Amino acid sequence: MEFSKSHNGIQLNLKGIIPPMITPFLPGSEELDIKAIQDEAEYLISTGVPGICVGGSTGEGQGLSEEEIYTLCKTVVDQANGRVQVIGGVISDSTADAMRKSQAAKNAGVNALQLTPPHYLWSPNTEGLVQHFQRVGDAIELPIIIYNVIPWVDIDVHSMNEIIDRVPWVLGVKQSGGDMHKVADMLDKIHSKVPITTGIDDLLFPTFVLGVDGAISCLTAVFPELTQELYQKVQNGDYNGAKKIHDRLLPIWRSIEGPTMPYLAKVAIEMLGRKAGVARSPILAPTEEKRSEIRQRLEEGGFITAVKK
Repeated sequence: MEFSKSHNGIQLNLKGIIPPMITPFLPGSEELDIKAIQDEAEYLISTGVPGICVGGSTGEGQGLSEEEIYTLCKTVVDQANGRVQVIGGVISDSTADAMRKSQAAKNAGVNALQLTPPHYLWSPNTEGLVQHFQRVGDAIELPIIIYNVIPWVDIDVHSMNEIIDRVPWVLGVKQSGGDMHKVADMLDKIHSKVPITTGIDDLLFPTFVLGVDGAISCLTAVFPELTQELYQKVQNGDYNGAKKIHDRLLPIWRSIEGPTMPYLAKVAIEMLGRKAGVARSPILAPTEEKRSEIRQRLEEGGFITAVKK
């Protein structure tokens, strides 16, 4: 699909599966585990994804300092070495903080930014959102994907359209927050201008059918190969095949969704054989009961072999 909006000759390519990579932290210190970050980035690249997003919700970006954002992004950029695009996630409560963290990501060499609106108790209006994205774009001069996920700063389609029309550097939208209705509205009103990707894990299949350009969601970080297959089957019109993949993935998502999702996703990844580390406090390790539930779902889906009892 051709999009009408570009800036300085740049358009964003959000086609396909772009996993929002977990951020492995070391047990005890909860510091960045550089080796595990390199290994996970290399694994994702090896699956054929066209890009990686770092420091998003799945990657616990809300708790990263400017220095950590730089180190995380630089580690992944260096590991990718130009083979895939790297998108730097910034989750911030103010424009000034977003500018500092976005600059750290740019200094590390990312290709674009995934940026939430400011989302503390006080919610900005449309004019405030326009100013926010304008100031970050003017300061950093990188393409911006608006990560529309914050429940109390839920950018509606009319405000999003105004932001896109008025802010040159906003060149894509990630519609998340579980709102399938908003995906439909965004596709109807703004998809001719910029690419739209989905972040709704349990509805990847129907959002692909609706015509989103791709996905940046937790399940794509846990199962990059299978979600690419799901996406491709929809592109090829194999809806029965795509539905079968959806049916395998949904129980896994139900076992890892919720307030402790970043840790539960890491547990699932570890069970699949990759090193994921711990999550940062106050997200606590899951109980043995929850671990058993995740393992059971993975076994039932045929992702791991059942443990003999």
